[in-house]
Order: sequence, then C-alpha cells, then structure tokens
Amino acid sequence: MKKNGYRSIELESKLQRRDFLKIGGGSLLGAGLLLGRPPLWGQEAAKAEPPARPSTNVDDALKAPRTKYSLPGLYPGRVVSVHDGRAMDEKGTDGKVVSAMFARGVEALTGRSLAKSFNLFFAKDDVVGIKVNPVGAGLISTRLEVVDAIVAWLRRGGVPAGNIVIWDRFDYMLADAGFTPARFPGVAIEGLQTMDEAAAEGKSQDDSRWLDKDGRHVSEKNFDLGCYYFADVDAPQDKPYLNQHVFNGKYSYFGKLLTKKLTKIVNVPVFKNTGNGVSMATKNLGYGAVCNTNRLHRPLFFDVCTEVLAFPVLRDKLVLNVTDGLRAQYDGGPGPLAQATWFLNTLYFATDPFALDMTCHNLIVGKRKEMQVQVNEHPKYSEYLRYAERLGLGVADPAKIAFVQA
Repeated sequence: MKKNGYRSIELESKLQRRDFLKIGGGSLLGAGLLLGRPPLWGQEAAKAEPPARPSTNVDDALKAPRTKYSLPGLYPGRVVSVHDGRAMDEKGTDGKVVSAMFARGVEALTGRSLAKSFNLFFAKDDVVGIKVNPVGAGLISTRLEVVDAIVAWLRRGGVPAGNIVIWDRFDYMLADAGFTPARFPGVAIEGLQTMDEAAAEGKSQDDSRWLDKDGRHVSEKNFDLGCYYFADVDAPQDKPYLNQHVFNGKYSYFGKLLTKKLTKIVNVPVFKNTGNGVSMATKNLGYGAVCNTNRLHRPLFFDVCTEVLAFPVLRDKLVLNVTDGLRAQYDGGPGPLAQATWFLNTLYFATDPFALDMTCHNLIVGKRKEMQVQVNEHPKYSEYLRYAERLGLGVADPAKIAFVQA
C-alpha cells in the first residue's frame, strides 16, 4: 500500500445541487454526504475522549523544497479589505465598482500598481486556475463580477484566455452558478469530476452516467494517482458515496488539472460560516482540490484544510486569495441560507490564506454575536490555522497579522 506522495481532500461538498439544498430540505444523502453535517463535526470534536487522530502523509509534503511563491506567499500575515457599499444590492452587482475594488485591493496588498503587481505573481506563459465556490448558486456563490475582474487583470498582463481555467471540483455546479463558456468566452471551465445527481438522490437506478463498463467511476482518469493526501480513515463502500467521491479507499487524490496543467492558482472563496468555523480560503481548496473527502470530516475536522495546502501542488502554486464578501453569510453554512445573508460589500485580499481565514473567522464571530446567534468560541474551530503557523504555512496569531482597510 502506498504511503508516500500527495493526497488531498475535497471541498466541503457540493451541496448546492440546484433545489437540493434549499437547506435542510433535501434527502438524508444531501444533508449528510454533501454537506458533511458541520454540526456533527462539532459534536464529534467536543467528545470528552475523542478517538486517536488518524495518521496522514503530511510529513511527506513538508519535506518538499519550497519556492519563493510557497505559502504563506509574498506577503505573510498581510490581509487587505476593500469596502464599497455600491458594489451589490438586491438589484444586482455593479461590475465597474467591483473592478475598482479589486484594483484597490491588489495595490494595497502589494504596494504597486495593478499592472506592476501582475509581474509579482505571474508570467505571460503561466496557466492560471481560478478556484471559485459555486455552492448556493446565485445566492452565496462566488460572484461572476469578481472573476471578471481577475480574468481582465490576467488578460491585460498577457496571459492568453486559453491559459485561464475557472475550476471547481464538480462540473455541474459550475454551470449552475453561471460559470459557462458563453459567459467567459475563450476561458476554460473545468470541473475535476462529474456526479450523477439523480442516482445520488435515489431517483434513478441507471448508473451508466457515472460508472463505465468495468464498474469504475468515469472521473477516475481526472485524478492523479501519484499525487495524494493519505489519511488512515476508511471510506463508506456504498454506491452513493462512490458516485460523489470517485474513490472510496484511504487516499484522496489531487486532480490532474492541478498536478499536470496549472502553474498558478488564484483562490476566490466566499465569506461564510461552517458551523462555528468558516468555509473560506483554506476550505475552498482543502476540500475542493481532491476527491474522497467526506470520510475526513469527523476524524480530522478542519485539519484537512491545513494539511492539504501543505502539498506543493497547492502550496507552491497558490499566489493570491480574494475572499468574496459582497454578499456574505453568518449562519447555516456551508450551504446557502438566504435569511442569514447580508450585503457586506467587501473584498479581502492576501497571499497568506491562513492569516486571511483567521481575520475573517474573527469578523464572522463578531457578526454572529451581533445577530444573536449562539457562538461556541472554543479554540478547536480555529486551531487548524494555528497548526498551519506551526508548519510554516501562514500566520495565525492576530497580533502578528497586519489587517489593512484600504
């Protein structure tokens, strides 16, 4: 059995599946498999005598030589926020305002013009992946206008449209959220895998859309069996799990898109909670870059978001994080909950995703208190960020984080 190499974890889960996730309303599968049941993770973590922590191969990842782009990136511990109340309201999103916010944010982060900032992060021949979060399409998903601003910046810098890839783990969710070739001409739109929704929900007995003639998931070829996050945790063996997760062993494989094609990554999560924690920069990649992840939620909790980002395939390619807080959510996450959203109209910028998430974690705790949501401030909900600091991947101590409001 292989124990070395890279293995990763997946995104929180593709909960949105159209109506499926009208929060709470779907099937047991939707509430459990797709969302990972965040409240249950908390209950598991709160047990007086939690089970022994499963072994992983994170030490293998940490041995790999670092580059100048390796996390925490060019600006460790620096977080910039840009607010403009005109950016979004019930009528829609103003792309011009968002573009101006984006430029202000990058310039405040780097201390250089938007054009000169390009050269800090990219070369014209880079293949740049823009990792979006399409969960809760139209309500709390990554705004198309934020991605417009990033694509325009890359194109002005000389990156061909064909070298830009908007991606997520699940192909159908990208389309649901508006990330289509028609909306982004010339730009590639790619999901790491497919999933048969009808079969997953028990509405169809025809598995031919996701199983090939040999009984293997049709998306197996999209994952790199030589690059994986190993965790000594067994996965369920049932068909619905395999349909969603591609593999059900003890390995979570990184997508070939990341290992074979992309040279740089821009991470564009959404400002929202996951129970008493957050589902932002680190989780968007920690649970979105690999398959076979639902097995990891309870035994490893948020540590997955730290350990997966320790692998060079992410650690050395992730050059910028832009957290989309135009419309934010303080409760009910990671799935969409309309009554718990508000127009924050703020974008957050950092090369250091752990400093970014610690800053946003503290901000969302404050918002939850303001809205009189019961808050559990146990350190376990942010310990994974401090863990990252111990591994040299980021800055998590608020006293060491430079938070700039541009």
